[in-house]
Amino acid sequence: MLKKSSRKTIAVRVPPPKIPKPSISSPGPIVSKPVKSGAKVVVIDPGHGGADPGAVGIGGIQEKRVVLDVSTQVHNLLRKRGINAVLTRSGDREVDLPPRVAKAEGARADVFVSIHANAISLSRPDINGLETYYYVTGYRLARAIHTSIRRAVSVGDRGIRQARFYVLRKSSMPAVLVELGFLTGRTDAAKLRTAAHRKRLAEAIAQGIVNYLQGK
Repeated sequence: MLKKSSRKTIAVRVPPPKIPKPSISSPGPIVSKPVKSGAKVVVIDPGHGGADPGAVGIGGIQEKRVVLDVSTQVHNLLRKRGINAVLTRSGDREVDLPPRVAKAEGARADVFVSIHANAISLSRPDINGLETYYYVTGYRLARAIHTSIRRAVSVGDRGIRQARFYVLRKSSMPAVLVELGFLTGRTDAAKLRTAAHRKRLAEAIAQGIVNYLQGK
């Protein structure tokens, strides 16, 4: 028969687990006061947010984070150029479609630019590329932004297309929706993970908007 062994309780201090930081940070709230009286007003609309991540691509990359980062940079670049840029959301929060349009209408925006990232089945990593959408009055704006991106950024071209997205149909000003690339695409997802690529996209979008406002 085995003898019962004596047991001692030893306290062991275990350090808290290290939680990795997200690869794409979420900027805090931004107050968009007019930078110049009488200047053009541009509303930048980062898609999705909050409980709605939008598309989730290769490696779990989330649309809401990619587009908020790019949109915030576009917003800041335009304001440095003396344009009264406004964001429909400046943090990771969910905003329904009608309030996005209402914000643009309330601001009497000259243009509305919604920024998204595309997705298809994860089984189709071969599908990559930029798409820019307009409804009726936004074709010239779509062309200006699409052309600017194609000139400055290495991305496949899936063309300028007409679509009936809510934010395009319901906006009274020229409005476009830019799909930066496919988060499910092998090439696009890898690039959209990098801060350098997102920065180039933001610079190109901002330049395209400026070109449109200048009649180029």
